[in-house]
Amino acid sequence: MTTTPRTPLLRDLDRRRLLKAVGFGAVGVAGANVLAACAGGDNAADADAGRFTGVYDFDIDAQTRNVAVEDGALLMNSVYADLFLPSGAFYNWETHEWDYLLVENAAWEGDDLIVSLRPGLKWSDGTGLDADDLLQNFAIRVLEAPSWSIGFPQITELEKVDGLGVRARFDNPFPGIELQVVKHRIFSKSTYGDFGERAVAMVADGIRQGDEGHTEFNSEFIAFNPDEIVCSGPYRFDPAQIADARITLVRNEEGYQGTEVGFDEVVIHKGDNRQASLLIQQGEIDYSTLATSAADQQAFEGVEGLRSVEHPGYDGCGLMFNYQRKPELKDVRVRKALAHLLDGDQIGRVARGDAYSGVEYYAGLVDLQAEQVFTAQELAEFETYDLDHDRAAELLEEAGWTKQDGTWRLPDGTEAGFEVIGVVGWGDFELTATQVEEAWNDFGIRTTASNVPADNPWGIWSAGDFEVAVRHWGNPEIPSYWGAFQMNFLVENARTGETPGQAFDLVVDSPSQGEVDLEALVEVAKTAPTEEEQTEALKTMAIVFNELLPRIPIWTYKYLAPALEGVRVAGFDDDHPAAQNQIYMDNHVMLSLIQGDLRPVE
Repeated sequence: MTTTPRTPLLRDLDRRRLLKAVGFGAVGVAGANVLAACAGGDNAADADAGRFTGVYDFDIDAQTRNVAVEDGALLMNSVYADLFLPSGAFYNWETHEWDYLLVENAAWEGDDLIVSLRPGLKWSDGTGLDADDLLQNFAIRVLEAPSWSIGFPQITELEKVDGLGVRARFDNPFPGIELQVVKHRIFSKSTYGDFGERAVAMVADGIRQGDEGHTEFNSEFIAFNPDEIVCSGPYRFDPAQIADARITLVRNEEGYQGTEVGFDEVVIHKGDNRQASLLIQQGEIDYSTLATSAADQQAFEGVEGLRSVEHPGYDGCGLMFNYQRKPELKDVRVRKALAHLLDGDQIGRVARGDAYSGVEYYAGLVDLQAEQVFTAQELAEFETYDLDHDRAAELLEEAGWTKQDGTWRLPDGTEAGFEVIGVVGWGDFELTATQVEEAWNDFGIRTTASNVPADNPWGIWSAGDFEVAVRHWGNPEIPSYWGAFQMNFLVENARTGETPGQAFDLVVDSPSQGEVDLEALVEVAKTAPTEEEQTEALKTMAIVFNELLPRIPIWTYKYLAPALEGVRVAGFDDDHPAAQNQIYMDNHVMLSLIQGDLRPVE
């Protein structure tokens, strides 16, 4: 195995200097000069009332107009994609119900899902949006969706039922299998018609991803780069206003909700995380989902009318272990001891400023979801792993570790030690790794923190090229509860020669549940035909996670999206029905804008 080069972190960065480094000391003035030179567009004070502004790091030359392949397509990985190519529906992460957009209804008839579009929809090129669009889109996704994904790969037949509806037959459907199908972001048959017609015929002939005949189609489809993006939403691209520094979307009156939205234009400034923060301080941005540092959050306090829209996180940051490289971690007492050495609130504060929350239940699910699955009485039984040096020492001694001259040693007498890896440029990961290093070293466990390159940390994690890795827990992409345990147990845990990942044995002995096959339980939680069976599997996995702590949750993501009120936008609604949605998957501010509830200053 080739070892990935590490970038050492500062060895002498104590807590006081850490706090200053992320902005909790005296506020610097260096940003003021940058702001003065920042050419973000019209000054906020001179902006038209009918304009809504955002920010995203786009590249009009490098990114294609092939919106059917979202990675690499212009603005398609931003929340603003909902404005020009709305999803079929928004999913409410709190109520687990649909808020339909382009789709009027989606209903099950046995193993068949009938998806019907709203009548009267039009594309920005003047063509009608109908069942042919839907059929061709679904067929292309059946061919192109990753085989491991849920929804499209399980479709066995497709059929147009009328001018607006399509029937999709599933192989052994289960609750939630339709999520990505109903949410699908539809692209136009006028752009993709040849691909769509070919895909419909291929799916009808039983061809699927990887089969003979698909390879040629796939290579052509990926390489396809149309001249324009045909839009279905309330906004469309104005070719005359697409530039390196900003893109202007204009009202698309023929599009869905085109006459109902409150703003005539949406301007999206170009900016990475740091540039976005400067634009926000300058009052150029009405709403941003880009990451902000603790120092940025402090600087925002001086911007009149600027507040935060809080979005909950459905994952968090913690530690993933490599049980093959460090077999001493197989002892649950060691894992628990290491957890008791970490101050999650301190680490979260340094890593994320106010944009984090602590971990209360250590259930593998974020606390918000744990409270939906378990009763308060059940959660009261969960073990907590707060900072407790005495308990950590007790657990290590029970595991046979000894402390000599201030240094902890393994049962065989060798010095204990770990390397903890973050990721270059992932500030919250870097700062988390540094603080774990400091906490464990202070306790007498030799620890080195370093960073791996940002180009492919997923490959490093999968290859098991680490001892301890700062890594996510929970799941921000799958609203169904089982997604968290897929992430915790299965992702980066192939346990093969080339990709051992965590090398965590999924058949475990639980003090309360006995022998448990976690991989099988993930499948039950995902595919069981009844909610009761799914919930039982979920509860078992959460209890086992809490008892065995296969990875350590340290803090939970909380997203504080800067939002400017009183300049262009009258106000942002904190009580929106979809306010518990994941910020990047089902953003309720974009839904509010589409629905016409987000209004300009009058």
